[in-house]
Amino acid sequence: MDILNYLDFVDIFAVFAYVAVFIVLGIYANRRVKNSRDFTSAGQKLSWVMVAGSTIATTMGGNMVIGKYDLLFEAGVSGITANMFWWVGWLFLLVLAKPLRNSGATSIPQFLEKKYDGEVRKIASCCVLVTVISSCAATFLTIGTVLETLGICSRSTGTWIGALFVILFTVFSGLWGVAITDTIQSVIILITFGIIFPVMVFRTAGGVDAVLASNGPERLHMFTGIAPVTMVGWAITYSLSVGADPSFSQRIFAAKSTKDAVKGQIIAWVFSLAVAGILSALPALAIQNIFPDMTAGSQFTVRFIALYFPAAAKGLILSVLLGLMLTSGDSYLLVLSSTFVDDIVRPWKPDLPDKKALRISRMSCVCSAVLLCMMALYVDTIYQLFKTGSGAYGAGVFFPLLLGCVWKKANAGAMKAAMLAGCFVSFGFDMFLKIPLGLNMDGCIIGAALCLAISVFGSLWMDKRRGRKSAV
Repeated sequence: MDILNYLDFVDIFAVFAYVAVFIVLGIYANRRVKNSRDFTSAGQKLSWVMVAGSTIATTMGGNMVIGKYDLLFEAGVSGITANMFWWVGWLFLLVLAKPLRNSGATSIPQFLEKKYDGEVRKIASCCVLVTVISSCAATFLTIGTVLETLGICSRSTGTWIGALFVILFTVFSGLWGVAITDTIQSVIILITFGIIFPVMVFRTAGGVDAVLASNGPERLHMFTGIAPVTMVGWAITYSLSVGADPSFSQRIFAAKSTKDAVKGQIIAWVFSLAVAGILSALPALAIQNIFPDMTAGSQFTVRFIALYFPAAAKGLILSVLLGLMLTSGDSYLLVLSSTFVDDIVRPWKPDLPDKKALRISRMSCVCSAVLLCMMALYVDTIYQLFKTGSGAYGAGVFFPLLLGCVWKKANAGAMKAAMLAGCFVSFGFDMFLKIPLGLNMDGCIIGAALCLAISVFGSLWMDKRRGRKSAV
């Protein structure tokens, strides 16, 4: 089905106009970007409104109604259960928000350096790069999927176009532009995909009763649609990765005060749980009612909008959908850039001139696009891309971060080994065993267990060894 035939000129114009407006807003916000600190952390001047708005927009990315629909289409309600662990993990970050903001750090790796040492910061930076590379690649692939579904181009070509859109927006604006435009878009997204889209889908499907009747008991059960080992993988992946999420924590560090950071995060948690976690997920249960021939849940949203929304309105809704992807993509790309410059380049070259650091920040956004697109097309499954990177990051960083805040015996040497083992065992297992062989087991289960064991027992062993040396 060539969905492009169902779009009028005004719809296509609305999509391009929407993107153009937000790119212009980003360029306008560039006036505030005087140095690399403004580019990566908005000069630590974000109000609680901007912290909440930009975090909501990041959470409610294209994966919410594109990639996640693949999982929900396959698993039913248990797919919603699996995604609830995202907000469970976020609770850990809410608890850590105050010590993070009060530390004087501007990133998770820098915070870990204050708790341990500079080598830990370097390893943590590599772990951050793993997750943002995967998540940003998934965003590019999401845009490619939308453009393919619309009949504009192939998925691979659309992925490269998606990368270009995100790069153009991020390079000019930095975190100031991202926070401003994300805050505006968060209101539009909440209304569109929290109210309008679900109401339209259920009305078209014949109502709630019709949708429930078309889904068997297994699909309506909270746990039976996903294998237990897979559900455990989702629980560990989300609980650990979001508990130390680099993009959410970036907003915490960029807030103008601890109060703004905590208040903004709590508001973002509540609204995104209601909309991204529940309301926007429910339409996936109606896919078979509306499109019995559909085989991929990721195609549903675009196809439904094009066929069932009235002229002009469909262009506006598609524009908001594209905005969803831009808000996630720009956040991930910005975290990638800031991690590379602030946590890898600056410690290596502490006397780096600020203007040069700003140029490197922007260049790193552009240069990373090729790697991200190649990774996206290799994995070719949106929610698996998100899961692979976030699982590896959570497996490597969460326990060292938590133990560094609550346990005095946490040892830097043990944490280095734990982070390396957790992150790269998880990532390697998923990329080279799970995906090629189609395994149900997630690498994050193995990586997280290794990280925790090495963190605890390694720290205890190092502490005991220090005690023996002191005695001698």
